[in-house]
Amino acid sequence: MHQQRPQVSKYRPDIDGLRAFAVLSVVLFHADASWLPGGFVGVDIFFVISGYLISSIILQSAKLNQFSYREFYARRIRRIFPALIVVLLASWIVGWWLLTTDEFLSLGRQIVAGMAFLANFHFWLTTDYFTAGSDVQPALHLWSLAVEEQFYLLWPPLLITAYRWKFNLAVVAYVLILLSFSLNIWVTDAYRTQAFYLPYGRMWELSLGSLLAICRYGRPSRLGENAYSCFGFGLILTAVSWIDVTDQFPGWLVLLPTVGTALIIFAGTETIINRYILGNRCLAYIGLISYPIYLWHWPLLAFARIATSGDLTLQVKISIVASSVGLAWATYSFVERPFRFGYLKKQSVGTLAAGAIVIGGLGAATVATGGLPSRFPAVVRDLADYRYPQYEREYRVSTCFLRPDQGPGDFANVCAKDIDLSRGILLWGDSHAAHLYPGLRKIAEASAIPLAQLNAASCPPVLGFNSGGRPNCPALSNFGLSEIARAKPAVLIISADWPKYAASPDYSRLEETIANARESGVWRILLIGPVPNWRPSLPKMLLEAYLSDPSHKVPYRLDSALNNDIRQVDKDLKKRAEMMKVEYFSAFDVLCNREGCLTRVGDGHDDLMAWDYGHLTLAGSIYLMNAIRDRSSLHRWIDALK
Repeated sequence: MHQQRPQVSKYRPDIDGLRAFAVLSVVLFHADASWLPGGFVGVDIFFVISGYLISSIILQSAKLNQFSYREFYARRIRRIFPALIVVLLASWIVGWWLLTTDEFLSLGRQIVAGMAFLANFHFWLTTDYFTAGSDVQPALHLWSLAVEEQFYLLWPPLLITAYRWKFNLAVVAYVLILLSFSLNIWVTDAYRTQAFYLPYGRMWELSLGSLLAICRYGRPSRLGENAYSCFGFGLILTAVSWIDVTDQFPGWLVLLPTVGTALIIFAGTETIINRYILGNRCLAYIGLISYPIYLWHWPLLAFARIATSGDLTLQVKISIVASSVGLAWATYSFVERPFRFGYLKKQSVGTLAAGAIVIGGLGAATVATGGLPSRFPAVVRDLADYRYPQYEREYRVSTCFLRPDQGPGDFANVCAKDIDLSRGILLWGDSHAAHLYPGLRKIAEASAIPLAQLNAASCPPVLGFNSGGRPNCPALSNFGLSEIARAKPAVLIISADWPKYAASPDYSRLEETIANARESGVWRILLIGPVPNWRPSLPKMLLEAYLSDPSHKVPYRLDSALNNDIRQVDKDLKKRAEMMKVEYFSAFDVLCNREGCLTRVGDGHDDLMAWDYGHLTLAGSIYLMNAIRDRSSLHRWIDALK
């Protein structure tokens, strides 16, 4: 016998337990992705829960004719601002002491965007959530908070208007779900980063939770409730253990955690999973403080990674996870509760609004002063404030070195099409080929040799390579081979950031790619190995070396903790080159010895070798290309072409 499900109004410990599961999934994933490969879907669980709870509150108030926009948004301020202000202030203070000028400038922008609840737009324009550089952005996690708050600008007026005009609320929710989910599917295939961050493809997740609050579904039998709960929990477990960062997410895969969460909420409080697992008192308490746990864990991890300039040890990761919980307890007990329920509640909205303005002002001041370089002495400022804007001109960005949003049709004719390469050179690869172009151009110009360039960011010169968020990489590699077949360059130089791709199964197609080039009639092929990898950047590492050296010298050579991985990739490429019978040049062997890797070159050794983690400066490019010319067959090939 089916009964009408009553509107949820009482406290549900199972939902707090579900919150705990969600936040712990996210924290474990961020601490070490190998612990829980799909843990990032915890955010999607939060979205469904949040939509359900907020819509329940709105509808209860509307039915009693007591809904007030002023009170609704005041509650949101009391809920969101206290912990957010504390965490952003703490991040700014730590950043003052720990971050370089550029990093502090970036933090200032993140704080402004975070406090304005526009962090998702900021990171959409600056940072791919799943790339290596994202793990040192202290406020990256605020993107999800921004999505929620943007939804709460749209949804309450829409829901209240529909309720007062006696529209079918379920139809309103269904339409929003259908539109948003369709956009999510459409955009994920072509622009995964945009689909991940922006609200139009995420609103359906919150609306799904809202639909649970709106509809009075018939109550299933006890067996049915348990079946819904078990199936939903199974979907969530599948999502956190099976989905990983290489998948096209959100897309269709986001149905696993969202539908799973909806089924658990729908099942009610009396199922085995809801009552005895999710309703566990300890888990429910973790859910109660899940918001400050979420806020604290990411900046702790980001600053730790910045401070150590490398991977964190197991002990440090565990300590950070535990510290996140401890700080969350303190924040909830001594900051959140007084503003939400205690003696500060009456003055809370005005006080919190003022606090938000102050924090936003700190971020804006940091941006306006360029990252406050005056924090450092002059020699430190030179490294801390190191910028290399000329790379766009030297690498030929957007024309012959394509950005991530560009495809084969965006190569300008001057890159290869208009060049007679029968006695020329074609440089093919990603950004680690583009950084060779300035040095190679000088060699080519000196010998009057035509030079072509076909480079694309994060797309290796390997057939069919599927590079995560770059679905157009296979098309770019196919285009490169078609141009090689058309132009038949006298010399083909291939280079890429090989360690970045070595773990992919597509990497094995390098041999097939080079075989295709040879079948096109190209026999002079030079394969160039990886350069040193400075994490997080060479200027930052030199700064740290300078500050830690009592003699305060900028080292000429530096030992990079990540060079062991690069050396292994270098050795592997040498073996592959021998098997393919193509010439291989080890950039690593030229730039590094037992004392470390070159950091500075040029007259007086005043020029940095690289301007970030591994991209060469003009001086670095000239130095390496001269070494390649002198120590490989390139000099003989060029002499033969003159």
